[in-house]
Amino acid sequence: MNYEVVVIGASSAGLFASELLAKSGYRVAVFDRSDGIDPQERTYIITPGLYKIMNDLPAGLIHQEIDTFKLQSGQNQADIHLSSPDLIIDRAELISFLVSRAAAAGVTLVENCEFLGFETRQGKTLIKVEKDNNLQRISAEYCIGADGVHSTVRKSIGIDPVPAVPLLQAVIDLPAGWDPRTTKVWFDRTNTPYFYWLIPRNNTQAVVGLVSEPGTNIQALLEGFLSRHDFNPLSYQSGQAALHRQKSHAEFLVGDLPVLLVGDAAGQVKVTTVGGTVTGFVGALGAVGKIQGDPDHNSSVKVKKELDLHLLIRRLLDQMTPDDYDDLIDMLNPAVTDFLSCHDRDNMRSHFWKLVVLQPRFIPLGLKLLSKSILNGSN
Repeated sequence: MNYEVVVIGASSAGLFASELLAKSGYRVAVFDRSDGIDPQERTYIITPGLYKIMNDLPAGLIHQEIDTFKLQSGQNQADIHLSSPDLIIDRAELISFLVSRAAAAGVTLVENCEFLGFETRQGKTLIKVEKDNNLQRISAEYCIGADGVHSTVRKSIGIDPVPAVPLLQAVIDLPAGWDPRTTKVWFDRTNTPYFYWLIPRNNTQAVVGLVSEPGTNIQALLEGFLSRHDFNPLSYQSGQAALHRQKSHAEFLVGDLPVLLVGDAAGQVKVTTVGGTVTGFVGALGAVGKIQGDPDHNSSVKVKKELDLHLLIRRLLDQMTPDDYDDLIDMLNPAVTDFLSCHDRDNMRSHFWKLVVLQPRFIPLGLKLLSKSILNGSN
């Protein structure tokens, strides 16, 4: 069985890459272990940067738009009014949509198929899969690893797994009087180095959740937060969020077979917010450009630089105390909030430095946190 490109994993980034390649005339197959490609429901909040990548995104996929972010730490609160709204999309619906687009473009979708690894014979590296208890060896010119945070492709290459953190959110009825176009974030450093959130998923319901560190009882943390705010959980959505690391690489050579990692399998996720839809798609664009031999297509480089900035911010945030968060919210003057309203979270690298001009108080806070990070890193 021969294809020009084999994609392992029907993730959003993998499906997006497969569609683009098929439309360019490549023979592409996507192999996925699930039976029916039936992803679990999970409410996503995605920046409008998604429109730059998929300008034909159907309106039916968007369940809600978010105009305002409320940030709170202790008694301090700041509002950020977005110039372009964030989008509320369900993960399962997004992947189903991408599956249909890939199939329409001519991609071969192979379900209930387990990736087993690579095998080199007479100088030719083949892709081993198991389908209906039958071992198959697939020949391809390129392999794209898009099999998520627990990527078997990464393991077969012999590189470390992507670091990950648990994510848990509860579906609740939208509180009385809550603006369904407003999201709120609570910084509570005593419980999580990340944050709690309430995100309206439509005009009547919301999701409340958090990301925590591995090994913590995230269920107990969420239940405590729900109880403190009198939120009644209707159902739960859970998952693992991949984390970017500075030494992360997305391109490898296994024998004579180029292997490109995209999405969660590559750790193409912002570690500040653990959001990875847009960055995963940009990573997919980089893989497509590499396969097409486009010398001007540097999406992979751009996304890594953007993710490296978020990694630096995350290292500083990890040093913050509750008092630091209180001070940070107090520093969000109108000039800063206006700036943040115009530059979304997936496009900060070329503008981030301007924040210290808009709010000079960021400089001593940043230097203090950087010193703590360096000191803690040396211990």
